[in-house]
Amino acid sequence: MFLMIKKLAIMISVAYLAGCASQTAKMAHKIDNDKKNNYQERRTSICKNMLNKRDNEDFIFNSRMVATPIIGVLGLIAAPAILAANISLDVKDRLTASNLSEKCGGDPIKKTKIVEDVTVNGTLGLLLQGSNIAIYPGGEEVPISTAAEASTN
Repeated sequence: MFLMIKKLAIMISVAYLAGCASQTAKMAHKIDNDKKNNYQERRTSICKNMLNKRDNEDFIFNSRMVATPIIGVLGLIAAPAILAANISLDVKDRLTASNLSEKCGGDPIKKTKIVEDVTVNGTLGLLLQGSNIAIYPGGEEVPISTAAEASTN
């Protein structure tokens, strides 16, 4: 039993660390490392201005990752407000990533894909929000809800 929990903790920790970036930052990385020239307008001033937004979106994303479990301690009373805030920030981040792709010459992210991803993240957040289940990678307590949210982004 302990071994299974330890393996789960390691898997979630790896997924957590791999997924700790906003969609805008991921799109900016994709544009910066474009070898196939899919983003032909990446050198324009509009694209460069949009690329500068990645730090703001990452700050908001990482703040959410820290604040959500802390505020979640308040329990079910705060859960709807936390869920609504996370959903709206998730939508904003994905729309910014879509706009970034479009301004740099790529295809925008389809609205159906954005809705699908936000729905999955919101459902996971709703299911795990009130749980006090935590894992202990490296001796640090990390709520599973935080790890799950990070791994889906």
